[in-house]
Amino acid sequence: MVKKMMAAPMIQAAQTPRASGDASFASQCLGEFLSRVRRVDPHPAVLDLGVLCGANIAFLGAKGCRVSVESLPAALPETAARGQSPEKGNPTPISPLGYPPESFSGVLAWDSISRMTVADAGHFVATLWRLLMDGGVILAYFPGGPGNAATSAGRYRILAENRLVVEAAPKHTLSVPTASFQNRDIYTLFSRFDVVRLSQLKSGTREVLVARTRRPGKA
Repeated sequence: MVKKMMAAPMIQAAQTPRASGDASFASQCLGEFLSRVRRVDPHPAVLDLGVLCGANIAFLGAKGCRVSVESLPAALPETAARGQSPEKGNPTPISPLGYPPESFSGVLAWDSISRMTVADAGHFVATLWRLLMDGGVILAYFPGGPGNAATSAGRYRILAENRLVVEAAPKHTLSVPTASFQNRDIYTLFSRFDVVRLSQLKSGTREVLVARTRRPGKA
């Protein structure tokens, strides 16, 4: 049964002080993501849906995580990969991920969900809910301001528990525009989850951390 969503937390503007020429930014959610996955499992399984990044695998491995990578751009529907919109009322299905239920403590979605239509994103988030253990978390980014479409940012690289940089994606990576997600669309997407935090960066990107609600009776 779909759980009633908790009251929406206030959207917080993230402060991102940085040196001139430094493209990195402060993450309001990554540290909490790491803390929560280790509460679910001391050696958590983490699913990374971004462009393959060896530095991220090494960073997460040093934190005790077991990392699986599914570079989602390669699995997007052909129409989306070409930057085309599916016909209204006939959304292009997203390829399902081939993992059994409750396989992961956390999912690093990066900006992959934002590259789907709102309808496809809803189906895909339902898949992620099934893949997460109770208490598991998803970290996701929605580039551009509320309601504004943008080009997908590229590859997210972890610099520290509270800092990230977005690098240009490798040339062979598909360039897929992001969809136009209002904040209400984001809350609707994650209506089965507890929204831990939704922050808006200076760039306009929304950074979202959500948790799968634990079942009653579980610690």
